Amino acid sequence: MGSSRTAKPLLSSLLALLFVISFVLPFLQFNYLAGPITPFDEVQAGAIQWGVVLAVALIWLGVQLFWRAPVEATKLGLAASATICWLSVTLLFGFKDLSLDEGQRGAVAFFTLMCGLGITLIWIRFLSDEIRF
Repeated sequence: MGSSRTAKPLLSSLLALLFVISFVLPFLQFNYLAGPITPFDEVQAGAIQWGVVLAVALIWLGVQLFWRAPVEATKLGLAASATICWLSVTLLFGFKDLSLDEGQRGAVAFFTLMCGLGITLIWIRFLSDEIRF
């Protein structure tokens, strides 16, 4: 009988964190990549930025789909990844940014709150005790 331990939740969390970091790293920002000190134009800068983000997202998806692990480990990895992405939107999105349209800020705020409720329900499942009759 094999071990029930797996590193899938940890790797899933690290890849979700890398996904968030790929959005906010200064040297992967469009303004830096298309700036005067780099040889890239606007199209190349956008392709590099979104290529890195898409590559990390595809690696995360590949880990979720193709790594054989117990079902509970996969669910825990998905819960941790969702929590990291939700926290990044909550903490890093400019809800008070005046350059954004009011409807866009309100919609992001609404869906952030609803996703927070969903994240809470997901973690209640993992943190609750099993009731056996």
